[in-house]
Amino acid sequence: MDQTIDVRDLQTAPDPEPGRIPAIIGLLVCRVVVPLWLLTGALFKLSELDWKLLPPPVRATSEWVGSALGRDPELWLGASMRFLIGTEFLLVGLMFASTRLARPLAAATMSLFVVILVIVLAQGYDPEKGLASLVGGDCGCFGSAGPPASVMLLIDAILLGCVLLLRPRYRGSDRVGYLLGAFLVSAAVGYGVAFGVPERTIANVASSESLEDQPVLDANGWRMPPSTLKSNYYPRFEEWVGKPLRDQELAQLLPRPLPTDLDQGENLLVLYRGDCDHCQEMFLTYFSDPVLPVPTVAVDVMDYDPAGLLEFYCDGCLRAELPAGPSYLIQTPVVVRVSDGVVTCVTDGSNSDEEAERCIFGLGLE
Repeated sequence: MDQTIDVRDLQTAPDPEPGRIPAIIGLLVCRVVVPLWLLTGALFKLSELDWKLLPPPVRATSEWVGSALGRDPELWLGASMRFLIGTEFLLVGLMFASTRLARPLAAATMSLFVVILVIVLAQGYDPEKGLASLVGGDCGCFGSAGPPASVMLLIDAILLGCVLLLRPRYRGSDRVGYLLGAFLVSAAVGYGVAFGVPERTIANVASSESLEDQPVLDANGWRMPPSTLKSNYYPRFEEWVGKPLRDQELAQLLPRPLPTDLDQGENLLVLYRGDCDHCQEMFLTYFSDPVLPVPTVAVDVMDYDPAGLLEFYCDGCLRAELPAGPSYLIQTPVVVRVSDGVVTCVTDGSNSDEEAERCIFGLGLE
């Protein structure tokens, strides 16, 4: 018997709609993965509010803007960090709320993060160590416990690639009223939380001040360390010159009794971190003699990982430590020269070796 074959019987089932799976993945990346990634980092930073963890280019830009506006550097930096965290919360809310806005916001945010991380790694590059110096580095993206900048750059670059290559499908249009409402709600919640979290305070177990926090003076007439420490200290060393050392907030944190009488004769105060190789090199170069011509107090800034502690080269130094717990926004090493209790010269890690020598040897200070 002859059989008639219909050509339609040879046709296979239609292929799934092309591009559907990449579009779904792109939607998840832009509206779920990236905002959750951003939200996690913002929550970690908010829990610590550690100004030192701001990426150097971000902190430098904030300081420049604050200086141009004539704002108090310490207050401005704290407000800037809260504003940046609130902005991250705002972006998270908008990406959750709108497919239309999610992709461009995710692309812009991740691009900015990649640029910042590239700058951080470039600034931390050490020609002597080569590419190995790019492996570490801290960006503060997830607080003090976050991964190094190199790992964050890799993750952010992958997310940025997914955002750019996997385009989510967008049908229809979010009404202007809806987008405006999403913006206002996200801004109110984001900035409200960022500015509403109180500053972290730390009990100073070494303090002998009264519960009323009334000034208590030691035998040398210095105010004793406070019973409650701030979470961040941001000394402006350039403002110390010509003023009594005893009046500086950071100097008042020194443990008592003081290692030597800093109000009498010539003295040097050197602030360093135990894991700072530049500090170690300075001690080895200028303070390695067992007997030093000028009494020198080496003050360890205790806000680093003890696992990175380096050998200390200053047998002739008197030793002291700042209280552990706070974050000290200090570029070590810092050399402070004091004459009869008055600061005559200050340099920090941003100054040249020649400027440091000027303070160490008192050159041109007469």
